[in-house]
Amino acid sequence: MGGALTQATKEKFDYVVREQFKVAGVPQSGTTFDYFFDLKKEKVFKPWHGKVGAFVYDKEQSYFDLMVPTVDTVKYSYCLETLLAKEHPMFFTGLTGVGKSVMIASSLGILKEQGKILPIFLNMSAQTTSARTQQSIEEPLEKKGRTAIGPPVNKKLVVFVDDVNMPAVETYGAQPPIELLRLFVDRKGLYER
Repeated sequence: MGGALTQATKEKFDYVVREQFKVAGVPQSGTTFDYFFDLKKEKVFKPWHGKVGAFVYDKEQSYFDLMVPTVDTVKYSYCLETLLAKEHPMFFTGLTGVGKSVMIASSLGILKEQGKILPIFLNMSAQTTSARTQQSIEEPLEKKGRTAIGPPVNKKLVVFVDDVNMPAVETYGAQPPIELLRLFVDRKGLYER
């Protein structure tokens, strides 16, 4: 809760949460955004900074693919993995250059290595068409029947769309690639060809 707030409204939100949920035991230092509730072990609030792992430099990795763990990347990775496990679509937004794409790609790479998902990466531009978007999503899928396709057995399909705002706007204000993605989300990936 409260993830889409500005800094000023986060302070108000923090005050309201502390007033309304005094019995919850939120630590007094910092804000409510500095803690997560450990549902699995101790059933208490713990600081996010305790989940930040050490940075290990890999000289073989591209500079642009380096992922330096921070409190924010840990928070967002947690939200991503939690919502993916529940099969909920999500939309990460923020200023350019803050590391959203690198964090998401890194998290999806880890889940792919664990054999849990089949990630598809779509980088949109002004030239992106709905036909190309559909082709990019369908290409890595397997035939499941005469007219059905899907990810390999025991894997879930995850489509990561970067720069979703980029497709050109048509005369009447539509952006067909985005409309196609909306159709996938509305129908939970199911559609008729």
